[in-house]
Parts: sequence; structure tokens; C-alpha cells
Amino acid sequence: MIISHPLKAIVADASAAQTGATQEKWYLKLNDPSQPRGLRLEWDLFTSRNGFKRTADVWAVLFERQPQQEVKKTALKQSLNIQAFSRGHGDSIQMGACTLRHEGTQGAIYSKGQVLSWDLAFQSIRTSSFNLVPESLSKLGLSKHLALTPYEDLLFSGQVTLNGETFEFKSARGMLGRSLTPKNWHSWVWGHCNLFKDEAGKPADFIFEGMTTRSQLGPVVFPQLSAFYFRYQGKDYSFNRLRQALYMKSKTNLNDWHFQADVGELSFRGHMKAEHKDFAGLTLEDTNGSLLYSATSTLSELKILVYRNGKLEATFNSTGNSAFEIVSRQKNPYVPLIL
Repeated sequence: MIISHPLKAIVADASAAQTGATQEKWYLKLNDPSQPRGLRLEWDLFTSRNGFKRTADVWAVLFERQPQQEVKKTALKQSLNIQAFSRGHGDSIQMGACTLRHEGTQGAIYSKGQVLSWDLAFQSIRTSSFNLVPESLSKLGLSKHLALTPYEDLLFSGQVTLNGETFEFKSARGMLGRSLTPKNWHSWVWGHCNLFKDEAGKPADFIFEGMTTRSQLGPVVFPQLSAFYFRYQGKDYSFNRLRQALYMKSKTNLNDWHFQADVGELSFRGHMKAEHKDFAGLTLEDTNGSLLYSATSTLSELKILVYRNGKLEATFNSTGNSAFEIVSRQKNPYVPLIL
């Protein structure tokens, strides 16, 4: 079933007038099912803690795996005054020439002699959504973060043009998310994939999204919290309760991630990885002026095993079609910064 107007839920409570330190993001990613190519777009509304910096930033990162298996990474960012941001009729946003509407997105970014433009239409395949922050934390006033994926499974079609070269995307699979925070987490790892194959190599109706975060208060860095979402056998499995977040398994190093989430007789066990050379290194600014460093890829590997009562029931593989992001307060020494 195709659901139209996927943007309304994500911008309905967005506001152009920000008060205090705020970073609000709308972001999407998509993967071409026929080519090793992926795109990430992001709209970032930023107000620093001291109020001196108020910008509307648009990001784009295009990943292309070349015939010799090297990944070409092109990252562009354009920063505008916050007045360049506007919201229309509750279901669209605009930053300069870049728009995000309920039926698609269009725009162009000019940066350092390069230009990347796009015209993409999208529709939601199903109504799956996921809140990456345990609701109990917000209700108790222990977290001011919002991290929501109202559309886990989108279908994209259109064109992306980089420096005059045009790429066609047909029936590309992706997602759309939004986050809002007065200050970023200390560090986090995030992944998403809705382009899997089963043991027989056939397309599989399976979706994954997950995130593990660490918060910080002064010099104290708190234990990690995790949230995971799986769509399996036509059913949504959400792991975003505080008690679950404390006990789920998640281990990350510089370029791979092992995780496990259990419910009843089911156990989901995953391994996501990417070569260091496949990541794009990005510099992010926090609202207090500190910096974070992101190693991100849309062409990562992901394998998820599903066990029932301790017995392997299904295996799902994504070969170069997974989004993978590792963000830290320290640079990854093996991933050069390109932005």
C-alpha cells in the first residue's frame, strides 16, 4: 500500500522561531537498488547557545562505488541566514532554494566550485514509524531530545545532478527523519536499512533502524542507551523502552557495530560494518560551540540473524545498501574529513 503526504507528521509542530540553543534537523537517505549509489540530504536549523549564530544549513553527501570498488564521496554544505528558513501550510519547509514537501524535495547546493542539485519525488510504502528516544525519558524530564523516524520505508524516484552529470533514481528505497535538541548527545551510532535480501538472494520484506547514544552532564559521560526497530514477517518490533534500552547489547568500534535485541522467543542479532575508506568524514557543530566528528556511509554492509527459541530462523543481508553513522567527540584517525 502506498501512503501519500508523508511529510505532514514530521513538520506539523516545527517552528521557524527558535528560542534558546536549538538544533533541529530534517534528513533523508536513499539507495539506488540497481546501482551502488546512495544519497543523504539534511536541512539543519541552528541557534547557538550564546545566540550569536543562527543559520539554516543544507547538506548533501553523494556516495558512488566505482568499478574498482573505491567509493567516491562528494559532500557539500551551504549555510544561510536563519531568515532563509520558512514553513508553508504545515507540511513543507524551505531553506533558500532547497525545499522539502509532502510529495518530494527539490534543491541545489553551491559550495567550493561544485554544485549538486536534485529533484526527487517520494511516497511512503507503509506506515511504519519509530521513536528513537524512550518516551519515558521525555515524560520524566530526563531527556530533551527528539529523534523520530515517521517514515521508515519510502520509495524515491527522480534525478540528482553533480557538476553537470545526472544520475537517475528509480524506485530507490529510503527513509525520512527528524531530530530536535538543545544540545547533541556526547556520541552516538545510528543505522538504517530497508533494502535486504534473504538466504536465497531474493528481496526481503525486512526493515532495520537502530541507535546507541551516550549523554553527558558536565564531565560525566553516562552509560549507553540503545533503541532498535525491526519489521519482520509483516510485524513491527520496537525496542525503545527505558528498561529495554539499558539491557540491549550494542558494541561499536571505529568501523563496525554488533547489536542484539530480544523479545519473547525472538532474538535479533546484527552486524553492520564499512571499510574506513568508504566513510565520509564530516565536522558537526554543537550548540555550545564544541565540535563532533561524523563517519558516515550509505553503502555499508549489514547482516541480521533472527533466532526463535535459540534456533536460527532467518538471515537477512544488505550488501552495500545500509546507512551507517558513527559520531564522536574525537576524530576517527582513519577517516579524512571532507567537510
